[in-house]
Amino acid sequence: MDRHSALRELAPLLREISRTLLRVGPTRAGIDPLPASEADMLRLIVRSPGVSPGRLAAEMHMKPSNVSAALRHLTDLGLIVRETDPADRRTWRVLPTPRAVENARRIEDARARMLDEVLGELPPDHAEALLRAVPALQALERALRTREGGRAL
Repeated sequence: MDRHSALRELAPLLREISRTLLRVGPTRAGIDPLPASEADMLRLIVRSPGVSPGRLAAEMHMKPSNVSAALRHLTDLGLIVRETDPADRRTWRVLPTPRAVENARRIEDARARMLDEVLGELPPDHAEALLRAVPALQALERALRTREGGRAL
């Protein structure tokens, strides 16, 4: 496959792999799945405890009102708590509950097990190439985020 064709295939391929992993991870972990936007938001909160709602809105490219609605739902589910920011008592920050942290761990473990199973079904040279590509994919993600003006939380 020539470079142009490979590049045209890469983004949709990564998207479909991501969608599959995101969809089946909670089910395989025995956890009720969340709507995609709430699952993304919760991942950011678990990764960056104490993040502000404004930062979540900016990072996720969502309207503040939509972020507020998602945060209310995550609070109702017992997955996050809101607390006043000690540095600025007029604002608040969002923290994951221990349950959310444990659920995130279980989901990531389930996804890793699934990938391990599937990689075991591939030719060994393909499996090794995919594992060796992880650092390059991480660099690609950072470069794309930087180019688009986003910041990783």
